[in-house]
Amino acid sequence: MESVRLTGALGYSVGDLLLISSEATDVRVVGTTPQRVLIAWPWREVDPDSTNSWDGTVGFSRDPDAYDWCNTPWRLEPDPSELDRGASCFVGIPPTEVRVVGIEKFDPPADFGFLPRPDYVLEVCPVDMLDDEEAGYTLYLNGEEPIEIEVIESAKKLK
Repeated sequence: MESVRLTGALGYSVGDLLLISSEATDVRVVGTTPQRVLIAWPWREVDPDSTNSWDGTVGFSRDPDAYDWCNTPWRLEPDPSELDRGASCFVGIPPTEVRVVGIEKFDPPADFGFLPRPDYVLEVCPVDMLDDEEAGYTLYLNGEEPIEIEVIESAKKLK
């Protein structure tokens, strides 16, 4: 798998200010540890031809103050500290302003263990965390997650 760093693709540019969100979706808790809650991720499927293993779950910190929350836009309701295996909860993205800090194209699409295999990704960071080099997350542009992405301010128009 080869990736290429781009400054623009599919209508997005590095430097764009975006508003992202996703309606809350009902999901099931399939496992817990003292530190994490694992939910069955409804928008991806395991890639049977992958050389990587993915079990169909995504983990979230139980601690609302954990640094891990800087690396995902997704939020759970009720609070993850209250969730046990078998429980239902909601996962969604509250309206969040992010800045595009990178764009990557995978050719062929990336093998991360799930389908659809990502081809273009936006690397974004919440605007209130731009000074933190470790904060931010990746949005898969051909993914099935129902993420609404609105360009609030185009980097192209600022030039």
